[in-house]
This record gives sequence, structure tokens and C-alpha cells, in this order.
Amino acid sequence: MTAERRTRNTPVVLMAAGLGLLAAALLWSYLRPGLWLLDLVVVPAVWLALAAGLALLLAGAVMRGRHSARAAAGPAALVVGAVALCVLIGPWWQITPKSWLVTHRGLYELALRTDPGTSYYGTSLPAHLRFLTAGGTVSGNPQGARFFPQWIGVPDDAGGYWYSPGRSPAGYDMYGMVCDAPVSLGDDWWMCGI
Repeated sequence: MTAERRTRNTPVVLMAAGLGLLAAALLWSYLRPGLWLLDLVVVPAVWLALAAGLALLLAGAVMRGRHSARAAAGPAALVVGAVALCVLIGPWWQITPKSWLVTHRGLYELALRTDPGTSYYGTSLPAHLRFLTAGGTVSGNPQGARFFPQWIGVPDDAGGYWYSPGRSPAGYDMYGMVCDAPVSLGDDWWMCGI
């Protein structure tokens, strides 16, 4: 392969590597498996994969754009789409949980239609809403509140968002941990343990 051909293919290789890293990180973010202790390693790796994926995708798009504006249109659309996906399902609830709920409030309100059932850990959310909680489930309590866990620990604790009509979720059970000092997010939404 000639040096000119390698140079021409470099943006494509960078963008493919970036898309691969982004796909792996976003798949993990969407599925949100509860790996407990492994999360100490996996969560930082996911953040690195998101950052590296976006950087590689952007570098490839910029390199392609140097050849011509027309060649940059496709990669630019990929970058915009990747950023939109990161905003939608990326794990940034860990950084700013209030903003996460505000951004996804409509989806959480759709999730309220899911019957939480009687199981301690609740029932599964529909596939398109699964990324809203750790484990993809919603649970309820006898007071009619709904719990959307953002993390679940072992052996017995969790934290997340509560929809608690008419009252604070203080004292509610979060899979073994009691909700203490919940923060109101308005309109019967609360966060506790995050």
C-alpha cells in the first residue's frame, strides 16, 4: 500500500475505531448491567471509551474535511449523531443527576405507565426505556410511589429517582437502604442516594 493511499484511508480507520468505541460504550450504557465491584473498573473504562470514540470520530471527520467540504458532510453528520446518542443514553447521570432527570423527564413519565408488580426489585421496563434504570426495572411500594434505581449495590442498597405523589419518599426502602434526605426535583419527583 502506498503512503498516499494509507493517508487517504486514515480518516476512515479513525472514524471506524471511534464508532466501535462509541458503540461498545453506548451499548453498556443502554443495558446498564449491575456489575457492582467491577463497576469500579468498567465505569471509568466506559467514560474513556466515550471520550476516545468521540475524539477519534472527530479527528477522522476533520481529516476528511481537509480533502473537500463535500467529503466532510457525512462524517460531520456522524459526529452530530454520536453526540446526540451520548446525550440520550450516555452514563452522564453519574455526573449531573438533576440534569439527567430533566432531560429524560418525558421518558420517565412514560415509564410510570409500567406496572411495577409485586416483586421486590420490580418489573422490567419496555425495551426502549430500559436505559433509564440500573437493570432496566422499576419498582413500587404500598404508598403508590415508584422507584427508578440508578445504581444497585450488593448486598443491600441502591439509589435513584422516586416518583412519590403528594409526599417525600423519606423513609422508603431502596433495596435495603432507607431513603434519607431526598432532594426534591419538582412535580412529585425526587432523588435519593445519588
